[in-house]
Amino acid sequence: MARNKTTIRRAIGGIALICLTLALSVACASQDAATDPAPDFSIDIYETDARGEGETLRISNLEGQPVVVNFWYPSCPPCVAEMPDLERVYKNHKAAGVEFVGVQLVGLGFDTVDDGKDFIREMGITYPVGADEDGSIIREYGVTSFPTTVFIDGNQSIVRKWSGVLNEEKLEELVAEIMN
Repeated sequence: MARNKTTIRRAIGGIALICLTLALSVACASQDAATDPAPDFSIDIYETDARGEGETLRISNLEGQPVVVNFWYPSCPPCVAEMPDLERVYKNHKAAGVEFVGVQLVGLGFDTVDDGKDFIREMGITYPVGADEDGSIIREYGVTSFPTTVFIDGNQSIVRKWSGVLNEEKLEELVAEIMN
């Protein structure tokens, strides 16, 4: 009986979290961040076709490159919806030196690192993705809803922060801003 109550509480909590995420995503907002410096962080990335498991990526090592950082988690429907567009735009611009980095929120009791790895593999995501297991990166970047995407120029300055789903057309427009 206690196990059933725990399962029910987790399910209700998960539904509430998804509803909150959807509500916040519907009110998607773009914030110009002008020249705020991008907080440095490192993540151990998941294996993709282009990278090996456990390789460490440090954001400060990408200085000189425009960077798109996407904050997401696998059970977030809006996050899932934008992933194919993120991958397409990444492929469109990787030869020009634009880097994409996915930062998965873990630890809410719903999605694990293994869930993220499985999801990335199933979706065919090739840009680097890793976990923010303690929430420190999300706090540093002031992420309050999911998905959130941060656009960083080659000088390591945050140019824009977008909360909510991005489609391919809007992503192309915002990537163009950080390439100049």
